Order: sequence, then structure tokens, then C-alpha cells
Amino acid sequence: MKRFWVAPWVLLLAGCSFFRNDFAPPDVTLAGLRLGQGDGLYQTLLVDLVLSNPNASDLKLNAISYRVKVEGRELASGASREPLTVPAYGTATYTMPATISLMSSFGFVRDVLTKSKSKVGYELTATLEPSGLFSIPLTVRKSDTLSLTQ
Repeated sequence: MKRFWVAPWVLLLAGCSFFRNDFAPPDVTLAGLRLGQGDGLYQTLLVDLVLSNPNASDLKLNAISYRVKVEGRELASGASREPLTVPAYGTATYTMPATISLMSSFGFVRDVLTKSKSKVGYELTATLEPSGLFSIPLTVRKSDTLSLTQ
């Protein structure tokens, strides 16, 4: 009878080790925006995200979604269900396409060009969906600047 009660406790303790206190959230940085193929009034924007894993184990992701605001205006958003692994203490670059309307982004482009800025501020919100049975989506927010010159 004692063996019957030991097994659930062992499983419970093993499950609790999954929720470690030493887990640090990953960092997501907007590394670049590039124009892709265009079609009429719509343009494909390629969004380069760099994911950094500060943990001792690989970070395996099932999906990622993101939203990018530049100078306070939403520029692009997208999602991908392509699996990605970020190595322990390493980084991975993830390029995601987004379709933007040239008509809706015209005011943004005009404002950036007329203000003659060499850098623009951006806000990035990314939601990462780790793989695993008890995985909880992680939302990462970052504000920084992008250089407009090469």
C-alpha cells in the first residue's frame, strides 16, 4: 500500500521541476525590415527577428506571432507556425513575412522621409509558443531604435 502512495508523489515532484525558478525569458530584437515581392497596392515586408535564449536548455518553439509599431504607428504584424529551436545560451534569426497595404503605409513613409531622421523608434511585441505539454505562451515586449541608413 505504501508503494501506491509513493508513485504519485514522485510524479508530482518531477512535474514541479518543470516550473523552475531559474528560467529567464528569452529576448526578441527587431534586426531588420526588408521589402519582398509586391503585388499591386500590397507589399510583402520581411521582418527579421533575433531570438536570444539566456537559459541552459534549448528553447523549442511551435509558433511565434508579432506586432511591430514604428514611431507609434502599426507597421506590420504576422504569425508563423514553423517550428524553431533557439540553442541554449544562443541566438536564432527568424525571418517572417508580413503583407502591408501601400495606401495605409503611405502617411508613415511620408512622415519618416520628411522628418529626415537617421533613426526611428520601434515597439515590438512577440508572443512565443513553446513546445511541450504544459507550455505557456510567453509575451516579450521591446522598444528600441532602427537605423535608416546603411
